[in-house]
Amino acid sequence: AGNGDNTRLCWQVVGYRCGTDIRLNASTAFERVLYAMPGKADLAITVTDGRISVTAGDTATYTITATNAGPDAANGATITDALPATLTGASWTCTGMGGGTCAAAGSGNISDSVNLPPGGSVTYTLTATVSAVAAGTLSNSAAVAPPAGVVDPNSPNNSATDTDAVSPSGDPALALTGTAGPVPPGAAVSYTLTATNSGPSNATGAGVAATFPSQLQGLAWTCVGAGGGTCTASGGPTLADTVN
Repeated sequence: AGNGDNTRLCWQVVGYRCGTDIRLNASTAFERVLYAMPGKADLAITVTDGRISVTAGDTATYTITATNAGPDAANGATITDALPATLTGASWTCTGMGGGTCAAAGSGNISDSVNLPPGGSVTYTLTATVSAVAAGTLSNSAAVAPPAGVVDPNSPNNSATDTDAVSPSGDPALALTGTAGPVPPGAAVSYTLTATNSGPSNATGAGVAATFPSQLQGLAWTCVGAGGGTCTASGGPTLADTVN
């Protein structure tokens, strides 16, 4: 018999759990036991950054919401979001609604124990930086798990994933300086050509080229990189290089 608070009262054979099918005889002893029945809570979670593409090097903000459609409470449910390596410097805040409670704030991955009464929810706002070398797609997944003693009758909605296309965005620039004129015929001249990238994304495989006037003869050049930039060490008489 049930008493309305997730407990069950029954008579059982001594030494056997209530409901065990055994052969009885005249000497069988019974005992009265009150069993706790598993609670049921239909938990669900969503995650979105509100867009379908992100730019490498930019900031992404995710909204992660966990809900409980009941009928029972899920106190001590677990929310997790193991961020991909392309999301760095993450920080988050959380607020509850309808009696839901969670940690107020944190950083990095989310691994939080929350209380979700029927009709309650918790919402996380997570902000992170998309890596400057990110490419292809960016996927972020979150999940909610019921606590011990609570069964979720609809587990497929216990996890969710947001996927965005990643677009690179660099700001390359060139600066050219050279020997001050006038320059007499036969004199040596030198030029300094500097390529830079203000980001936020890496400019991998960028092209650097220069066209020289016919008056310049015996052209040769060298190149060195700084701040992670790479280029061909030397060349000539033309300049058409692939750089990073």
